[in-house]
Amino acid sequence: MKVRILKAEFPDGIEKASVSFWYIMEGDKIQKDQPLIEFVTEKTTFTYVAPCLCKVLKFLVNEGDEVVIGQEIAEVEME
Repeated sequence: MKVRILKAEFPDGIEKASVSFWYIMEGDKIQKDQPLIEFVTEKTTFTYVAPCLCKVLKFLVNEGDEVVIGQEIAEVEME
């Protein structure tokens, strides 16, 4: 199995956001397009979804952390 690092992707114009909460837990197997994490800014809230079928090995950011675009957020194992 191949290990991959997921990086934060935000809507256009957003450079940073805070982690509101994770929808899943470490060790969960997730489907492509399944909600993973909710981000919040002063003006909006949005959800980052899984780009692929995978298993979450480790969170690299926690709830309440501020994240910048492109920052590593989770380590996953490709299915």
